[in-house]
Amino acid sequence: MSGPAPSIDRHVVIIAAEGSFTAAGDQLTGAVDTVDKLEKLIEWAHQRGGLQPVPAGEEEHEPARVWVVGAACDLLAGTPLAQAADDNEAERIGQVLAPLVTRGWELRGRPTSALLLTRGQGAQRIYVEILAERQPWLAAGHAAVVGNPAELGRRLRAWYAAVGTLPARSGAASAAVLHDHIMRARTGRRGAVVSTPGVLPAWVQPDMRIQPAWCVSVDEAEREFERSDELVCLTQLCPQLASAGMLTLGYGQPQVLDGQAAAAAAAESKRPFGLWRATLPAAEKSNLPAMLPLPHPQMRPDQPTQAWLTTEDLDGLAKDTRDGGAGLSAEQLAIDEAIVWPQQGRVLEVWATRLREARETFRDDSVLQSLVDVAAADYLTALAAPDTWREDAWRHHFQPAWAAAIAAHIRFRGRRAAMRLSREYRSWPVWAHDAAMIYTPGRDDTTGEPIDLSDTHTRLGRLVVSHRCALTDQTVLAVLLAESTLEVADAFITALGITAHQGSEARPTRHSLDVADEGGAAVTGEPTSMPQPTPTGGDDEQPAQPTGGDKPTGPASQPRVSATRTHAASGGAPAAVLHTDGLWLPDGTHIELDEPILHVGQVAELAYIHRIGYQLTPKYTEAAQIWVTADACAAFGIDVEAISRRDRAKSLRQLTEGIDFVVLAVNDGWSLGGAAEDPTTQRLGTWTRVYRDDKRGVMVALIPGMGAGHEEMPILADDPTPAQIARRLQLLADALHFPWKINAGVTAVDLMLQTRTKKWSPQEWKEVVFAPSTTSPPFGIGDVESDFDWSRPPTAEESQRRYLHAYDRGGSYVAGIAGLELPIGDPVHYPEGTQFDAKTPGYWLAEIPEASDWRMPYVLNPRGIQFTEPKWVTTPTLERAFALGYNPAILEAWTWPQHGRVLLGWYERFRDASGALDTDDLDAQAARNQAKIIRTHGIGIIGSDEHLKGKTGYSPERRLHVLAKAKANIVYRLQQIGERTDQWPVAVATDTVLYASDDPDPVTAWPGGPDSFGRGFGQYKPEGSALLADHLDFLNGRDYRGKRELTPVGQWRRQVLDKDDRSH
Repeated sequence: MSGPAPSIDRHVVIIAAEGSFTAAGDQLTGAVDTVDKLEKLIEWAHQRGGLQPVPAGEEEHEPARVWVVGAACDLLAGTPLAQAADDNEAERIGQVLAPLVTRGWELRGRPTSALLLTRGQGAQRIYVEILAERQPWLAAGHAAVVGNPAELGRRLRAWYAAVGTLPARSGAASAAVLHDHIMRARTGRRGAVVSTPGVLPAWVQPDMRIQPAWCVSVDEAEREFERSDELVCLTQLCPQLASAGMLTLGYGQPQVLDGQAAAAAAAESKRPFGLWRATLPAAEKSNLPAMLPLPHPQMRPDQPTQAWLTTEDLDGLAKDTRDGGAGLSAEQLAIDEAIVWPQQGRVLEVWATRLREARETFRDDSVLQSLVDVAAADYLTALAAPDTWREDAWRHHFQPAWAAAIAAHIRFRGRRAAMRLSREYRSWPVWAHDAAMIYTPGRDDTTGEPIDLSDTHTRLGRLVVSHRCALTDQTVLAVLLAESTLEVADAFITALGITAHQGSEARPTRHSLDVADEGGAAVTGEPTSMPQPTPTGGDDEQPAQPTGGDKPTGPASQPRVSATRTHAASGGAPAAVLHTDGLWLPDGTHIELDEPILHVGQVAELAYIHRIGYQLTPKYTEAAQIWVTADACAAFGIDVEAISRRDRAKSLRQLTEGIDFVVLAVNDGWSLGGAAEDPTTQRLGTWTRVYRDDKRGVMVALIPGMGAGHEEMPILADDPTPAQIARRLQLLADALHFPWKINAGVTAVDLMLQTRTKKWSPQEWKEVVFAPSTTSPPFGIGDVESDFDWSRPPTAEESQRRYLHAYDRGGSYVAGIAGLELPIGDPVHYPEGTQFDAKTPGYWLAEIPEASDWRMPYVLNPRGIQFTEPKWVTTPTLERAFALGYNPAILEAWTWPQHGRVLLGWYERFRDASGALDTDDLDAQAARNQAKIIRTHGIGIIGSDEHLKGKTGYSPERRLHVLAKAKANIVYRLQQIGERTDQWPVAVATDTVLYASDDPDPVTAWPGGPDSFGRGFGQYKPEGSALLADHLDFLNGRDYRGKRELTPVGQWRRQVLDKDDRSH
C-alpha cells in the first residue's frame, strides 16, 4: 500500500472483560455487561468522534467496529457459553441485542458473522458492526492475548495498516474481506470484477488435490539410504499465495465446447482458462521418472483414465520430462469437451501482492506473518468449499476452477524442483504429499557436510527445510521391514515428527500397489508409535463385527513376511498398575520388584518384561500402559498434593519438570512424548509416551493427574485398590474389544475408526467416511435440535394421583444409531427447498407450525421457545413431525446424497459391552459406567469445534442427527404409551420422562409395558420418585428443574417395600 499508513483508532472500540478500550489501548469505561451499557457506549463514543465508518473507497465506507473479545462475550450475554443455547457467538449476542430493535435500532447479520447495528442520530447515522469472538482469530490461539486488549489492539492496528481492511473471525473470511475491498475499488474502472460464483456443471469434477500422499517402495528407499545419513523434509513456502497472483483465471459466464471445438481451443498457443475433459494415457506408456509420483492425481500406471484437467494441467503435462512435465500435447490427451471462460485475467494479482507485502511488513513479527499465511492458504483452499460461502453476499468467492488451477500450478512447480535436484545432486524424493517432499540427501564431497537442497532465492514458493532428523538404525529397520508403502511412509513421517499427512495416501499408484489395511491414530493426546489396524467383518450391507481379523496383505507384500518381521502379540493385558508395593496385573497377580524404581524408563521396562499390551489383531497390539498410583508418584518425588484440580495435566508437567525420576530416564537414553517428540524433554504429563530407539513406546499414566469422580472416571471412583484398577481396565477392554486411551474422546473416536465395514477400504474409511466435515451447522438450528426441557401442570384427574415417578432412557443418544443413516461427504444445496425424504440426512429450513398436543413435548420446539421465523431442523426430527400429523413447509434444504450407517459397528460395541458388564460385580459396574462415559463423550466430541474441528472424525452434522433421532424416539414412545393407556408425561428433561401414578412402586407403575422397560439401550428404568403434591411447583409449564428433589429409586423402593411389609 502506498501513502501514509491508515489508522483505525477512530473506527474501533474493543470490549474486554475489564472494560472498553481504544485500539491504542486506552481504557474508556468499566465492564460492559448489559445491552444498556453497550448502547450508551456506542452513542457516547460516536458523539466524541469515535466509531466512525471505515473508509473503503472514494465514496464507500465499511461500518465501525465494536469488538467484543474473550470473557466479555459471556459478560454481555449474561451466561457462560456452556449454558448458552448453542455455540454460535453471533446468535448469542444477537439475542442480547434484540431489545435495541424496539428502541429504533436496525439489526441484521453480516457474512463475516458480525452483526450490523444502525440507527439515525439527528443528521448523522450510527453505523457499527458488533463482532464477538471468545477466541479472537488475531490471538492466534494464545490464551494470554485473548484477555489483553492492548496487544489485540496492536495487532489490529498493524493488520489494518498493512492490509488495508479489518480482519474477520477466520483466516478465510479475513482474506475474503480484502478480496471484496479490491473488487469494490475496481467497480466502474478497469480491471476484472468478479460478482458471480464459478459453479460447475455436475458432471465436471476437476481434481483439487495438489499431490496425494506418495511414497517409494522398500527397495527404492534402500537404494537412497546408501548415500545418506539424514532425512530432510522440503516444503514450498506459502505455495498457494505464490501461485495465486501469477495465474490467469476465468470469471463470469463460461462456455461449453464439444468435440472439435474443444480440441481446437486446447491446441491454441494461448489457450483460454478452462477445464478440459481429457484422456490421460497409462503412465507405463510414457517416459516418466520412476522416482517421482505421477504428474496428475488421476493418472494410472497401467490404464488410460478420463479426467477433467485445468489449463495449468495442460501446460504442465506438455512440458518436457526434465522440466517436470510428461511431454503430452493436447492432441495426445484426446480432449473432447471443455468449459472455457471468455472473461479472464490475473484476478488475484492485486490481492496476492497486498498479502505478500504484508508478509514483508511483518517479517519481524512472526505471529502476524503466520496469520497472513493462514489467511491466504485458508481462503484459497476455501475457493472449492461452497459451504464457506453460503451467504448471498459471499457466493462469488466459490471458484472451484481457480482452486484446481492453483493446485496444478503448485504440483508442477514441485515437480520442476524435484527434477532439478535430481540433475544437480542425483537425489530423489522418497515421499511426497501436497507441497512437501522428503529427501535423503548425500554429503558434499569437499566439505563432508550434508547437501543443502533448499532454494537460495527469496521468492514465495521456494523450497525450505521444514523438518530434519538423523537417519537412525531404527528408521532404516522400520523401512526395510515394511510390508507396504504406507508403512514405509509412516516410518519416514514418524522419524521427522510430521503428523499432518499420516494415512493420507489417497490412490494406489505404481509406487503404492501394496497398501496394507491401516486404521486411524488417536485424535489428540500423546502420539502413538504406529498406525492402528482396523478389524474387519461383515459385508457391504452389514457393519463390522469385532472379530479382530488379520490385515489383508497384497501379493507385493507377501515375500517380505518372515519370522523376524511378524509382530508378536505382547499379551492380552491392556494395562498394569504400579504401586508402592509392586506391579499389579489384571488377573490379580502381584509382582514384587527386586530393585527400586529410579526413573520413568524403568517403569516402561516393566511393560516389556511382563508383556503388557492389548492385542487388537494377530498383527497389531496397542501400546502398553502402566498406570502409576498417587502413592507411587509421591515415592518417585512427585508432589501430588500440589497438583491443581483445575488443570491437572499442566500442573503435572510443571511439577515433574527436572525431577530425578525424569532426568535420570533421559540421561539413560529414554525419550518422552508430549513436546513435539523432543528427545530432551524432561517432564511428564498425565499421559506420556516413554520410548527409546530400540523399543516401542509405552504409555505411562499418572493416576493423580486424572479425575476420580463417578462422572469422569468411574473406574477410579470409590478409592479402588491397584488390583481393582487393573481389573477394571481389563474388563472394559475385553467388553469393547478396545482399551481405554488417554481420555474418553480419544477412545471414542479411535474406536469409530476401528469399526470399519468391508464396504469401505481403510483409506476410504478415514479419508472419506471420517474425513473432517467442512459443513457448518446452519444458524439457529440449536433452537430445534436440542434436548427436551419441558413440563406441564397436571390435569385435574392427574392431580388426584399420589406419586410421581421418573424413568431414565438407557443409552438414549446411541440407541437410535442402529438404524440411522448418517451423512458422508458434502451436502447438496436446494435454495428453494426440495421434497422431503426420510432416508436422506439433511438440514431443512421449515415453517414451524403451532403445537397441537399439549400433553407431551413438541418435537419441533423441545424447549418451548417463541419462534418468529422459520427454523432449521434435521431429517429425524422432521420425519417424526410428519408422522405426528404436522406438515411444515420446507423453504430450503441441504441434503447428503451419500450416506450410510457408519456408526453401527461402534454402537454394537457399546451395546454388547453394556450387556456383558451388567452384573452385580462392582468392578464390572465401574467398567460399564466408564463405557457410558466414552460413548457419551464420543457423540459430543464429533461435533466439537474446540477439540476436533479439522481433524479426523469431526462431524457436527452427525452429532445433530444422532441427538435428533434420540429426541424423535422419545416422542414416539411417549405417543405410543399415551394412545394405548391414556397416560401422558408431566415432564421430560433430556432422556428422563416423568409420570404421575397411584402405584407407589415405580417398577410396576411403568405405563409402557415390559418391552420398553429394562436396562438395555432405548429401554426405560426407574430413576427417582416423589410425592406428586410435593413436586407440583416444578410442573409449571416451563423448563423442568425438579430432578434433584427426587428420591433415588433404590432408596424410594426400600421405603415403599418397608411400608408394605409393615402394613402386612
